[in-house]
This record gives sequence, C-alpha cells and structure tokens, in this order.
Amino acid sequence: MKEMKSVLYMPDGNRRFAKQNNISLADAYYLGGKSLRLLSEFFVAEGRSKRLIYYGSSNYTPKRSDSSVDIMVEGAERTFKELIKEDYFKKNDISLKVLNHSWKLPSKFEEAIEYLSESTKDGKKGEVVVLIGYSLEKDINQALSQHPQDYNSLKKGVLFSDIDLVIRPKEMRLSNAPIYAMSQAQMMTIDKFNPEVKREDLERLWQDYVKLREYKTKSNPHHK
Repeated sequence: MKEMKSVLYMPDGNRRFAKQNNISLADAYYLGGKSLRLLSEFFVAEGRSKRLIYYGSSNYTPKRSDSSVDIMVEGAERTFKELIKEDYFKKNDISLKVLNHSWKLPSKFEEAIEYLSESTKDGKKGEVVVLIGYSLEKDINQALSQHPQDYNSLKKGVLFSDIDLVIRPKEMRLSNAPIYAMSQAQMMTIDKFNPEVKREDLERLWQDYVKLREYKTKSNPHHK
C-alpha cells in the first residue's frame, strides 16, 4: 500500500483515565504523553506515514477554569524533556515541529521545544507536528491573508494539505481540528483512553485501515 501523507492522532481521555483509575491528573497526563513517542515510532519511524500530526490541544483548552490547564502543561513539558534525554527524534531521523496558536508556555518548556525543533530539523524519515492550542480559525485566516485566487491556492496556504487517517480514543469528535484536510480521511477510534493505548491497539487498527483502504481503491479507483 502507498505510504500515507499524514495521520492525525487526537489523544483524548486523560482526565477520565485519572478518575477511573483513582490517580492524580498529573500522573494521567504524564502517562498520556507517552503516546507521542508510541505514535511517532509506529507511523513515522516505521515508514507508514510521512507525517504524524499529534493534536495536543485546541485553542479553547487554555480557557478551562480548573487547575487541569497548568497540570497539562507540566505533563507536556515532562514528556518533551524525556524525549530530549533519550534523543529519540534525532536517533530516528525524524523532524519535530511544534505549532502553538494559543498557549503562554513556561520559558523552560519553550527552550525544550526550541531545542527539539532545531536539533531535528534535518530529519529525513518524516516529521511529527505537535499542535498546541490549535486554532482552525487562525489557520484558515492565515491562508486567506495571502489572497488566494482559487481553491488550490487556498490549500497551499493552510498548514496541512491532505490527512489520510484520523484516530481518536473512545469517540470520534473533531474538536476544531483541521477539518479542511479530511475530505478523504478514514476516521477510526480506539476503545481505550489515551494513556491506555498500546502498540497492539495500533497494529489492529492498522490492519483494519489497510482493508478499508484496499476496499475503497477497488470500489472506486478515482479515490486518492
């Protein structure tokens, strides 16, 4: 099967996992952060997709009134520091990019992001793009500000062109994600919370996706 251009993963269920397992929210977000490495390895390092889009949060997440916002940032910072210590992306020849539309992040976290982005910019296998506080409105408005003359010109101005596969734990809710790139996307769920997702779950999902992709190609060869 032809390599995918992009897969979008939406790591949902960290707070519900904490409540269900009677653990702290900080521990749940820390465990949930491990899915970034898992998905990067499965899809990009192993050559199933040229790009993994890891949808860390939307632009309305920082507006939460409870303490989970600070805890989420702490968990993400801890995840990035571990990836730096392991030198994971560089060792696997993967480029890492972080796009931040909405968050005011701690300086130490900003430094970790900058280091990872700079040290991995020459990655040849593919790229991992982490979205923090992603705003669909800002994405579209940025493309429109370039005064596109037609639809194809507009597509060149947005962040992503085509997303082949969308994965979300437990439910399929797009949460203000870049829906403009999903016209031919296959949307699939994993019946687990984000911190529970394991490699075997991805392997089962991948087998199902390949079958669906093959069926779509056979039933309508005009599909991309």
